[in-house]
Amino acid sequence: MSVDQLSLQPARQAGADGVVIGCLTAEGAVDSDLCARLLDAAGPLDVTFHRAFDMARDLDEALEDIASLGIRRILTSGGAPDVPAGIGRIAALANRAAGRVSIMPGGGVVPETVAEIVRATAVREIHLAARNEHESAMRFRNDACSMGAFTAGREYKLKVANPEKIRAARQALDSAAS
Repeated sequence: MSVDQLSLQPARQAGADGVVIGCLTAEGAVDSDLCARLLDAAGPLDVTFHRAFDMARDLDEALEDIASLGIRRILTSGGAPDVPAGIGRIAALANRAAGRVSIMPGGGVVPETVAEIVRATAVREIHLAARNEHESAMRFRNDACSMGAFTAGREYKLKVANPEKIRAARQALDSAAS
């Protein structure tokens, strides 16, 4: 069994519908050979190319490489820090993709901006974090310690999916797409 199969096997065994991959060369191009091996290992799973796409040296070239591999969608902020900043580039990518691969905006998307993003880009899918942050029920707090540089001050917070935000995003997507 190859390393590629082992890395995707748990997702397949768990009954996942899909996986997200993203492989670039040291020069910033899509690593088509590695992606092809991962696609083969994915078997029937739906495959999305993640925001590694945004780090590619040439997004148009990367889109063509990904489309030629048969990957179904690309998660992207248009090469910008977030979707609002990259919305023009996302629209251009969606136009260039011409249905060969789905362009899925993700990064900084909130339910309130979904309709605007869909109208501006003509995309059919959106990726967002529709969640709320809640305080942990833990009463004891060790303020002298953090779990890591990026979590300092957030050790006692939980992020939980918010059904209302999900519903609002879905309604905005449906109304903008019709």
